[in-house]
Amino acid sequence: MHTLTRHASHESSAASFGKVFEITPHPSQPNVYHLVMKGFLSPGWSGRLAAGLAQHRISIIRGEAEKITASAWHSSFELKASAFASDPLGIDYVTLAGIELPSDRTTERISLRSFRMEPGSRHEGSLYLEIRGVDRLGFLGDLLDYFSMRCLFPVKMAIETVGDTAVDRFWLRSVGGSVPSESIAAAIKENLERLVIGNA
Repeated sequence: MHTLTRHASHESSAASFGKVFEITPHPSQPNVYHLVMKGFLSPGWSGRLAAGLAQHRISIIRGEAEKITASAWHSSFELKASAFASDPLGIDYVTLAGIELPSDRTTERISLRSFRMEPGSRHEGSLYLEIRGVDRLGFLGDLLDYFSMRCLFPVKMAIETVGDTAVDRFWLRSVGGSVPSESIAAAIKENLERLVIGNA
């Protein structure tokens, strides 16, 4: 079994300090890999990573990520390479998480089966969202992009795929890690209701 561990390029720069990733093939499941990323990752990294993986035809099928300090993350994901995917062992995941894809790229509509929201008062100031959506390649990246366009960014998330349904949980904060206001929470709830199948 081959494991690839890499530190980020330009390790001497302050912005890259401590970045590292490790990618390991699953011992018994073909085309499945385990990715660990940790260290300093800039705001919006998870959305850029998910979108970049979709471009390489690689899906995140489950995993979790959490901001453990003001500037550092720890994440663990299970990836699955689709037909004609790039070689997962040949990708620099830290670099991928730093590349902003063109905003005019064509995306499919986000389709939700249901969602649940809980206020920040129950989650140490983070707006909690549990999303059940119609899974497809690129779903997570599009969802995170949808949040970021509304100035909401995860400080913690848990990703799971159950059959053809994405079951994703997010703890969201506003810009700079601030607590989302009631007006932002009300707006995102109204926006998400429009994405539920049958409500369009």
